[in-house]
Amino acid sequence: MIGWIIYIIVGSILFFVLYLAILGINRGVEAKNLNKSKDLSNDNISSKNISKELKKLKKFYEDGTINKKEFQEAKKKLLS
Repeated sequence: MIGWIIYIIVGSILFFVLYLAILGINRGVEAKNLNKSKDLSNDNISSKNISKELKKLKKFYEDGTINKKEFQEAKKKLLS
């Protein structure tokens, strides 16, 4: 009798772990799809937004928040 109770408890735990794994996989797929849609929308950045971003980058560089290498990399990424 105790053996059956243990089997039921272990089965319930395994079912719960499987349920959590499925939830995690679904969230990951949703996040991946959301990132893909954001990437597609970022391709249409206007030159006005690019200039604002460049001004922010310059301010960060002048304030010492980022170094010259980081500034150059970010600028190159924005302009490509």
